Amino acid sequence: MTNYAFSETIGSDGASKKEDCMMKRVATTAGSAIGFLILGLSFNAARPSAAAWAQAPAAQAFGVAVNTPTASGTSAVAMLPADGGLASDNAPSVNVAGLAGAENAFAMASGAEGSAESNSTLESVNLLNGLITADGVVALASSWVDGGVAGSDAEGSQLANLVVNGVAIPSDVAPNTQIALPGVGYAVLNEQTLSGDGVSSSGITVNMIHVVLQSLTGGGCGLLGCLPGVLTTTGEIIVGSATSSVQ
Repeated sequence: MTNYAFSETIGSDGASKKEDCMMKRVATTAGSAIGFLILGLSFNAARPSAAAWAQAPAAQAFGVAVNTPTASGTSAVAMLPADGGLASDNAPSVNVAGLAGAENAFAMASGAEGSAESNSTLESVNLLNGLITADGVVALASSWVDGGVAGSDAEGSQLANLVVNGVAIPSDVAPNTQIALPGVGYAVLNEQTLSGDGVSSSGITVNMIHVVLQSLTGGGCGLLGCLPGVLTTTGEIIVGSATSSVQ
């Protein structure tokens, strides 16, 4: 059982613009060596209306998404309301037979004027019957804008005891690390996609494990010779996704 601690704070006049917009806090997992980093909330109790929103924030997160010809769905989904505030969701267990399994999936999205944050955490991840396993997955996305400077990052995102095709992967794996999965496709770890101009807008999407399923189609031999097959994408599995943006 994972205990998540939240806090409501109003940004102080700290040293960095980012710290003025948000604060991150740690949540611990009882009976486990992994600590999950959870975003705190950074907004005033009296939130402005949508019409008064000066720097519109957006945030969403989810635990597991599967899209294949035989199975499709997303579990533990949180999306920031249009007028800011907080949204959260959890799923004690996620199981898509033969494709994806996880425990204690949790998603949260929060935002205030000039900042947006989201996070997704999961435990005991098992994909494709053990081809990919992890004790814990944490996805964090933070975006902020202040004084003509906008930015986003995935600071704090991590993978605990990740093993891919029998190979242990460091918890701080570099962004957009791609690993081949022979006969299956490939996986992108700590996948990060940035957007915005860095002045008035910024955004980031973080997918901690993104499996692209592929199969060989076509090809074969005939009277005129042989033609190679073509790799075709047949589906995908995403575990630990967080998105935030401001503009």
